[in-house]
Amino acid sequence: MPSSNKACIVASFLKLIEIDAEEARTCPDAFERLRNGDLQAIFVHGVYAPAVMSSVVERLERHDPPFLQTWFPSKFRSWFFGRNLNLADPGLEGYFAEAALFHQHLEALFPPGLGLAARVAGILSDLDGGRAFMAPPGRETGQHYMFTTLRAHLEGGYIPVHFDNEQALVPSFAHLRSLVELHMTSFVLTLQAAEGGGALEVYDHCCEPSDAYFIRGIPSAKPEVEGLASVSFQIPAGAMIVLDSGRYLHRVAPVQGSRKRWTACSFMALSRERNAMYCWG
Repeated sequence: MPSSNKACIVASFLKLIEIDAEEARTCPDAFERLRNGDLQAIFVHGVYAPAVMSSVVERLERHDPPFLQTWFPSKFRSWFFGRNLNLADPGLEGYFAEAALFHQHLEALFPPGLGLAARVAGILSDLDGGRAFMAPPGRETGQHYMFTTLRAHLEGGYIPVHFDNEQALVPSFAHLRSLVELHMTSFVLTLQAAEGGGALEVYDHCCEPSDAYFIRGIPSAKPEVEGLASVSFQIPAGAMIVLDSGRYLHRVAPVQGSRKRWTACSFMALSRERNAMYCWG
């Protein structure tokens, strides 16, 4: 698709804006349109140059810096650098100390002046009329949640269909729930694409934030995706997609080939005061 700041209908149920990172300021209402349901996705090219991504992935493969490593359930054949809030201790025991060290490692991973948190937050802010994008504050002064997590999907690795809004029902989300509005969106920044597979697939099936329910591990609650219209996104290294992933059913298709699918992924929601968008991994 050509780069454009106009809405492009890619399916009967999905409209997106596709832009270059340097054009983000030309779309200051993009997030508001996403919240209102006028858009479902924003595709941003050129967040990072491919050479920067290659250097970052080379270091990640050496576990440099020495990030905290945590795991998806084993059948997903995937793991994190950082700790996914969904899988954290319900009382967040030790989480904020881990987050402080994670942010140090994340800053050290990228070249000077190109740190992920500042770079991505700046682009997202431009797409939301200058609203601040940041990690949510923790329980005590000076504490913050992890701005993102880094994800590695091995051959055969996948994430099953889900709505992001359902994470608000997880016990470890209790404190954050008091800080944010219910509607969640997300971004996925590709550090390295898989040889094949690994697409982000979005389905024509919605669940409003107020109606969030668990589908993970409950076969009877899982929507039947056969016959549903869908759109698959292959996101190249250095590009990012923002998705209304709270409302729209989606999954990561199984990775094909031995090359890992490396991404940075964050969930986002408006602060209760609406003066910031909080981002967490």
